[in-house]
Amino acid sequence: MSTFQPPSAANEQVNDQPQQYPYQQPVQQAEQPPMQPAPAPKKKSHKKLWFGLIAVVIVLVIIFFATSHGGSTPPAPTTQVTQASQPTTQPTLAPTAKPAPTFPQFGDGTYQVGKDIQSGTYRTRVGSPGCYYERLSGFGGSVGEIIANNLTDAPAIVTIAATDKGFTSQNCGTWTKDVSQITTSKTTFGDGMYIIGTDITPGTYRNTGSPGCYYARLSGFGNTTNDILANNNVDTATIVTIASTDKGFQSNGCGTWTKQ
Repeated sequence: MSTFQPPSAANEQVNDQPQQYPYQQPVQQAEQPPMQPAPAPKKKSHKKLWFGLIAVVIVLVIIFFATSHGGSTPPAPTTQVTQASQPTTQPTLAPTAKPAPTFPQFGDGTYQVGKDIQSGTYRTRVGSPGCYYERLSGFGGSVGEIIANNLTDAPAIVTIAATDKGFTSQNCGTWTKDVSQITTSKTTFGDGMYIIGTDITPGTYRNTGSPGCYYARLSGFGNTTNDILANNNVDTATIVTIASTDKGFQSNGCGTWTKQ
């Protein structure tokens, strides 16, 4: 068993000296390399990006033309400027008027048939006071050379035969081959020479009556007695039936005829 011993003077002297510790070399830290600024991020080249996009577009265009044109190489793209078409205004043309038909005609005088005038049926389209005309077999001036003649103030019709030598007209105005209708009504008419069916219709007519009335139903317009189917001279109102086979009807001084 150990016995406690008080510290000896030697021990106390020792304790009075400062306690020495073993020397330790200070540890130096390794030098850190100087801080370098972080390198700036490199910018992506825009030129490379555009070239890439253009290459993709060209490839797509080639694929499109290859599929739509059976693999043929597409033509180089061209820029075509399309001008807007200007509307063209076509001028409105007026309808071309039909030229009026022309008919042979002649006035008063004496003519050679076949040389001065042609044969055929002519009419005066209006009345003329004191109109006198003759169909002639010669130009000797004798009564025997008159084939047919007539004196009237009303519109007249005459057929000049190819065998006639001449024709004379006095105070009759214009003779024309235009033998179209001259009446305003085909069922009411006054004095004159008319074509059945063209100027008047066949049927039964009554006149208003007038002294010295002369009328005749006609088979033709030669103005000879052979052309008269029936005729009459009356001073009072009368009735006449015009047949559909009649060629013409003549009235002088009879007033107004009206279909019944």
